[in-house]
Amino acid sequence: MKTFRRTPPLGAAGLLASLLIADSAEAGRRHHGRGGCAVPVYTPAECALPAPAPEPVTVTKTIMVPETVYETMTVPVTVYKPVTRTKTVTVYRDVPRTREVQRMVTQYVHVPKTRTENYVVCTPTWKEVTKDVVVNVPETVTRNGVRRVCKPVIVTETRTVCRDMGAYECRSYVDCCGCTRTCQVWVPNVVRQDIQVQVCKHEVGEEEFQYNVTEYKPVTQTKTFKVCEMVKETQSREVNYTVCEAQQVAKTFTETYCERIAEQRQVSYTECVAETVQREVKVAKCILVPKEVTYTIYPNGCNTCR
Repeated sequence: MKTFRRTPPLGAAGLLASLLIADSAEAGRRHHGRGGCAVPVYTPAECALPAPAPEPVTVTKTIMVPETVYETMTVPVTVYKPVTRTKTVTVYRDVPRTREVQRMVTQYVHVPKTRTENYVVCTPTWKEVTKDVVVNVPETVTRNGVRRVCKPVIVTETRTVCRDMGAYECRSYVDCCGCTRTCQVWVPNVVRQDIQVQVCKHEVGEEEFQYNVTEYKPVTQTKTFKVCEMVKETQSREVNYTVCEAQQVAKTFTETYCERIAEQRQVSYTECVAETVQREVKVAKCILVPKEVTYTIYPNGCNTCR
C-alpha cells in the first residue's frame, strides 16, 4: 500500500509575502546591474510640492495547490472459510464378558479341642470371734427447767362511750303550697359517759417444770460375733474350646471383565481453509493542482489577493 504525505497549502498572506520578497530581490539585482546608486536632485520648488501617489499594480500568477484524490486499488486478502470434511477414525468399545476362574482361597475352619484348666474356688467358712466393744446404753434423766407461760386475766377498765339521749319533738313548717304542716322530728343529744368494762388480757409469766432427757453412756461389753472367712481352694476341670485354623481351598468363581473391541467410524469435522481473495480498497492520494491567483500590490505595502 502506498503512503502519501499531504503538503499544507500556503495562505494568501504567505503567498504575497513570498512574491514581495522575490520582487525586492529582482529590483536589487537590476539596481546593481546599473553600476551604482542614482540619487535624484530636486529643486526647492519641487521639494515644497507633495509627491504624487503611485498607482497600484495588479499581478496574476499560477500557484500549485495540494488536493486529495481517492484512488481504487486491488489488494490480496486472506479469508478463512469453514469446510466440512469426513475422516475415518478408530473407536474402541468395551464389551462385558464372563469367564470361569479358579483361585485358591483361605478358609477358616473351626476345630474343637479340649484342655485342662486350674481355677480357684472360694468357700465361705463361719467361725465365732469374741471381742470387747463399746456400747452406748440409754439412760433417762429428769431435769428442771423454766418456761414462759401465757395466762388469760380478767381486768376491769373504764371506757368512755357516746350515747344519744335525744327525743322526738313536734315541729311545724310551711310547705311550698303555703300550708302549715306539723311532724315529729328527732332532736339528737349526744352525752359522753364513763362505764366499767371487763376485758380479758394475756399475761406472760415464768414457771418451773420438769422434763426427762435420754442420755447415752458408753459401756464396754464382751460380745461373740460370727465371722465369715473365704477359704481358697484350687480345683481343675476339662474345658472344651474351638480354634479357627486357616486352610487353603480351591474355588471356582465367575468373574466379569471388559474386552476392548476396535471399530471404524466415519466422523464429520469442520476445518478452516485459508483462501486469498482480491478486494478493491480506496486509497487517499495528494496531488498538486495549478491555480491562478490575482492580487494587487500597493506602494504603501498593502496587498489584496483575489
